Amino acid sequence: MEVILPLVKTELHEQLEVLGRRYSGNDRTFSELKDDYGREEAGFYGERQLDYYLRLSDLSEVFSLAGLRMKWDRHYFQIDRLLLDAGVCFVIEVKHLKGNLFFNEKGQLIQQLHDQDFKYDNPYTQVKLQTKQLRQVLNRAGFSDLPIHPLVVFTHKNARLNFVNTPDILALQQLTFQIDELLKQYAPIREKSELRKLAQNLKRQHTAKGENVLRRYHVDLDKIRRGVFCPECGSGLMERVHGTWYCKLCKRKDCHAHIPALIDYRTLFGQLITNKQARWFLRVESRYTMHRLLKELNLPVVGNNKLTQYNLSKLK
Repeated sequence: MEVILPLVKTELHEQLEVLGRRYSGNDRTFSELKDDYGREEAGFYGERQLDYYLRLSDLSEVFSLAGLRMKWDRHYFQIDRLLLDAGVCFVIEVKHLKGNLFFNEKGQLIQQLHDQDFKYDNPYTQVKLQTKQLRQVLNRAGFSDLPIHPLVVFTHKNARLNFVNTPDILALQQLTFQIDELLKQYAPIREKSELRKLAQNLKRQHTAKGENVLRRYHVDLDKIRRGVFCPECGSGLMERVHGTWYCKLCKRKDCHAHIPALIDYRTLFGQLITNKQARWFLRVESRYTMHRLLKELNLPVVGNNKLTQYNLSKLK
């Protein structure tokens, strides 16, 4: 299996992860952040599990795109996992839910968990809609002859599936065998070189969904824990002492500890930062010290003098 678009955390996932570490309040907003982060983390874990079982299938000639998000007409649609084979495209919708799962008489997905019922949209209807939208994209790209097969995969090990006569709605452990059987049903109709061009074309159309968790959760900036966190103990805020960062709690010294803090800033506020904004977020008083720290990182610069902005996009 050749990975064209790898599985990565969504922007929402990354922002919630940073904000969870830096939010100082213990209020309703924090509870919302914690709950939503838990869902993002669970979903990401489920999709990582999917990779393991896909590698066990006979997919050596297949191209994989994870989290593909494209615009069709005026709207965007997203596919959890798209697999391009010479004879068929697999569109996979991934659900990481546990408990007793079944469809009610209206076709809604019901989750029974801890003596409570939770209602969700029908995932098979979702994946069929994605299939319909992808069909239009493939037609436009000259691949109208390539079949599309939708699948729904439940990845949680404690999911109890109660679906009747639904071979394309399955538990994760069944995925390897189901895909191998389906591959036998679709004869190759395209060359691998054609599929690679299609996969690269779809990758170019991919548009990640932008997020702004500060606006989304109406976060008070005063509740964001600013400063450079100690990479050793994780709880201490480091101080700038004699040209390095120093943690009073564990006595750790680290001259590069400001880099993860700048990456946190980039995740929450965007790629561009001024000297003033960096001093605010890192809790550095001296503009000359901050200028030196930013200069040493060899960051691309926009503007000059007080209007100088440093581009943090290349920090790792």
